[in-house]
Amino acid sequence: MNKKPIKHSLPAKLSGNILVISFQLVPCPEIISSIKVFHTNNFSQSMLNEMTTPITVLMSVYNGMPYLQDAIDGILKQTFTDFKFLIFDDASTDGTGQLLAQYALQDPRIEIVTNDLNYGLGANLARGVEMAQTPWIARMDADDIAVPNRLELQLEYVSKHHDVSILGGYAIDIDNQGNIISTRKVPTSHQKIKQLVWTNPFIHGTVFFKRESILQVGSYSRQLPKRQDYQLWFRCAKANLQFANLSTPLIYYRFTDNTLQRNNWKVALTHLVIGWQGCWMIQASPFAYLAVTKQLVIGLLPSPLRYFAYHWLRKFDPRSQN
Repeated sequence: MNKKPIKHSLPAKLSGNILVISFQLVPCPEIISSIKVFHTNNFSQSMLNEMTTPITVLMSVYNGMPYLQDAIDGILKQTFTDFKFLIFDDASTDGTGQLLAQYALQDPRIEIVTNDLNYGLGANLARGVEMAQTPWIARMDADDIAVPNRLELQLEYVSKHHDVSILGGYAIDIDNQGNIISTRKVPTSHQKIKQLVWTNPFIHGTVFFKRESILQVGSYSRQLPKRQDYQLWFRCAKANLQFANLSTPLIYYRFTDNTLQRNNWKVALTHLVIGWQGCWMIQASPFAYLAVTKQLVIGLLPSPLRYFAYHWLRKFDPRSQN
């Protein structure tokens, strides 16, 4: 008995300008099924690769005026434009919420999370890492300014160095008027960064990290209002994640009198405890335990002396000795 040829085509959702297969054959379900699966899988994967936004810029702000606008503009004017911008308003009371609402209406890349209570930086960053749907997260502080090609430089680097999970860079310190103070350097190689992890060898506002890797080591501590990045780097070092810093400035870091006032003796004591715990975790040298106390010494000084001590001690900072 002669079998009548039957015309088959792929489903309508794969038709049109993308892919059309039309042929005459004797029905054979196994062959047809395998053809359909092959093309559907290829199509879906390629489309997902093209559609996935690679970066979430993560910011948390509490009473960010008057510097917040410059910080947001610096991100929105990046040469690389395919990113999400996730901003936590941590119960601000100074007009920050109104400014963020205006930006969110103007740019669909911005998503605002408004807290009813002030939860602190650590809790917001941990939640932001969980919420992000992109493979990479770029940290940004609400009073700093990103250089125009920051995201482009960092994405280009990690695309060529697939083993790197955390990438930072240099910073240019500026005062409250935007005048340049100096360029702050950090070690660039994985070996040197890991060796000096007790010095906090990343400038947090420059950090660009692989979301999956950070989640695997437990992400930011929600309990720490300060120095949550310092603790995180110790855990990353313990997990043998790969570090790197670019030898170029990625941000203008706002360094004002208030910067040192915020880092008082209570913050310095938190730094000391985290530093000693971290040194024990990574089996650091006895010198590292001693050197970590520097922050507490600075924090105990009166504010005017604190500024001069900080800048004098920077001359001996091992992080800048590349």
